[in-house]
Amino acid sequence: MKFKNNLPSVEEVKNTDMVDYLSSLGFKPAKVTSNDYWYLSPFRQETIPSFKVNCNMNRWYDFGDGKGANIIDFAILYYNCSAKELLVKFNKSLSFQRFALMARLL
Repeated sequence: MKFKNNLPSVEEVKNTDMVDYLSSLGFKPAKVTSNDYWYLSPFRQETIPSFKVNCNMNRWYDFGDGKGANIIDFAILYYNCSAKELLVKFNKSLSFQRFALMARLL
């Protein structure tokens, strides 16, 4: 018997709010200016925030590394995993989020 692959789509993952996702990982912004949330980099030790998330664009940029992109690129770097492994991780996370949302709506 084959089970259907129920992994989230790339678009579903891309639409995950980056600020909420970072919060779920335990990262809190050091400062917020307009639409920009500034964090200490999750990729290295630092004392001055150099990791920015623009919540309008839902994209990040790490000024210390000169890299940035979308949530998928962030999570692949953060977990040091493949894109497929990441979708499996998000599947578990999104399933829980959907369940919590449905419970609130009922």
